[in-house]
Amino acid sequence: MTNHATPTSTNHGGLIFPLEMFRASALASAIAEGLLAKIKNIVDAQLILTRHATGPLVLVQIDGAVVGEDLAQFWEENMDLALYASQALPRECFAYYLAEEPARKQGLLIAQRGQVVAGDQATEDTIPPEAGADEWPLPRLCQQLGVTVNELADGFAGGPSVAISLMEPSVSDDEPVIRTLAEQPEAPPEGAVAEAQGPDHPGAAQTQARDVPAPNAAAAPPTASGTGTTPARVSAPNAGAEDSKRRAREASEEASVRQQHAEKISSDLSVVMDEHGAIVICEAELGDTDILASYAVRKVAGELPSGIQPSLVDELQGKRIDFAVRVEFLSEVFIDDKPLTKPFFEEAATTVELGGAALKQLEVLAPRLGRGTLFRRDRDGVFISRTAKYGIPSALLERFFGA
Repeated sequence: MTNHATPTSTNHGGLIFPLEMFRASALASAIAEGLLAKIKNIVDAQLILTRHATGPLVLVQIDGAVVGEDLAQFWEENMDLALYASQALPRECFAYYLAEEPARKQGLLIAQRGQVVAGDQATEDTIPPEAGADEWPLPRLCQQLGVTVNELADGFAGGPSVAISLMEPSVSDDEPVIRTLAEQPEAPPEGAVAEAQGPDHPGAAQTQARDVPAPNAAAAPPTASGTGTTPARVSAPNAGAEDSKRRAREASEEASVRQQHAEKISSDLSVVMDEHGAIVICEAELGDTDILASYAVRKVAGELPSGIQPSLVDELQGKRIDFAVRVEFLSEVFIDDKPLTKPFFEEAATTVELGGAALKQLEVLAPRLGRGTLFRRDRDGVFISRTAKYGIPSALLERFFGA
């Protein structure tokens, strides 16, 4: 188990996850299963796990002929490996790719427990030329994780690393893998980093002192709602008791925050009725899956979800309840298990008229919420948890797009 250095590349990709207790052999087996299911040759393939030099994030890369010459293309075509990997990890897993050649494009997918949580894709066609780097998906993710795009391109160079054969993923003992990835880096001589990097280097201030927290120790991986909890620094594999207490505390705090958010949304609902039931207009984000799921009811039997007038309970018995929520980016919804792109939407969407204006509609999948219909005009969009066969009241569309 040695440090693994990956040359800087204009095209790169991989998986990222917060370092906590996990079984490296289970992770390797899951990824091997995903590749073998696609009839990929993994005879010489190795899983390379490298921890960030100063923080508790792990970068997962694959080395071998199966990857080919273009790392970004491999990960773009195999983003679903995050779904396999997430089944072997305790928290969320992030798959990403970045390509500068022959054309600029980026993408990421967030998975947890084998389910897609969120995703994003961007190309030169979808991001304006004048847009800054922070409008692309990967820099935004890196900012939340407390790392840089260059560090990903370098393969977290300088951090502890392990390699596991994908053909023989069983590790006799997973504990040495955790120990290697969790080992603390040796502190550089005082002033050495500052001299080597210069006072204006963005990392100089955070690496001069021995006990300065890792840059991503205060950063939170995004969840489906765009928020997250702080990944814990792993000091030793036997810190189970403290880890359990921390998780319980974080879970309690997060549940309290989510409950307040849900109450705020339910207190400001609008309801549009038709022959199929009710469509609730939610001032939420599509990532608020835990909240929106309560407003996707195929057949009402009994009480109504919070925020809907109790006087409607008799009228809605046996009918549907759906929700409508604004969607800013096409990549928030999926087609064939991949984030929706502008070229696909322009080609596949149909046009409907609303008060003399043209709207485009397309049946899509909202991660963890199910199928529905996306309506869009220019950059304004709305997702409604109904497919076209049930019909969408024009009064509802007018609320979002105007007459």
